[in-house]
Amino acid sequence: MKFYSIKSGIYWMFLLLFPVQIFSQDLDKYIPFRQGNLWGLCDAGKFIVVQPQYQSISWYDPSVGGFHAEQNRKFGIIDYHSGQVMPFISEQPVFAEGTDYIVFDGFGYYRYSRKTRMRLGEYANPEKFPVRDRWVEDKGFSGTQTGKVPTLTRDDLSSGDLEMLKPYEDETKYRINFKADYIEILSENAHIGIYIPKIGKMYRSTPDIAYVGWQVFSGKPYLLTTDSSGLFGLTDEFSHEIYPVKYASILMMDHHHLILLSEPDPADRENVRFKTILANGVTLNGRFEPFGTVSKNGHAFQLYYTMINGVRNYAGEDGTLYFKD
Repeated sequence: MKFYSIKSGIYWMFLLLFPVQIFSQDLDKYIPFRQGNLWGLCDAGKFIVVQPQYQSISWYDPSVGGFHAEQNRKFGIIDYHSGQVMPFISEQPVFAEGTDYIVFDGFGYYRYSRKTRMRLGEYANPEKFPVRDRWVEDKGFSGTQTGKVPTLTRDDLSSGDLEMLKPYEDETKYRINFKADYIEILSENAHIGIYIPKIGKMYRSTPDIAYVGWQVFSGKPYLLTTDSSGLFGLTDEFSHEIYPVKYASILMMDHHHLILLSEPDPADRENVRFKTILANGVTLNGRFEPFGTVSKNGHAFQLYYTMINGVRNYAGEDGTLYFKD
């Protein structure tokens, strides 16, 4: 009988501890959700767990055991029910060191007990980096290119390539420009076309359409086209139109399986409107970048983000928007 009670005690302790461990691992599923100027939390299915009521909110931060939130220009930490893990008393996001929270009250940094939330004393090492968003190191395709872009030279060409260019070697009639991964051929009054050594193909321009570049996407080449409007379109390798010539820019991001299109805004020709086409064909209005994954119905669910007023707003791979103006 005594053995049974001990075993039961261990069993019930296991039942109490096990769900907590699982749930703590599951807090990453909650996504910052914006409605107007206020933020809350929802899951991938857009089920709201924290109603939008804060000026800002973070992803789950395991180092502090909650979500950083901002209310009335003060920072605190909340749980997934809006319960205050740490009151809104800091003028900077709260961080943790050891068993204490570190709070900045506007004049200095102070230690607070996680258990009692009482101030313990002054914190002597304020040189801490601020709270960082999860996946912040994934810069997507927004990084700025540095350094000189390499271009092709004649030394890069094969005998077959040189044979293709032979009809255009008369410098009194033609001009050959070496680009990063193709060769542009011009005459005095016309754009003749482009030659792509990598695939060994020549694309000749017509009176209406000029070929001005190419990209590889999902293992297939695509040609960038333009006309007198200065806008761009896209064809496949057989010159079949994919996108008409009406875009200010077309960027195919093979690494992320995204296509980014921008069009002149009819209401303001100085501005452009972006849309992003995801790998599954879903179209999102705006310029989105890959962000990371959360769990949805037991499966990895891809998220994307766009910058609005300097802050990340999120969308899911199925087109769900986790923000509403």
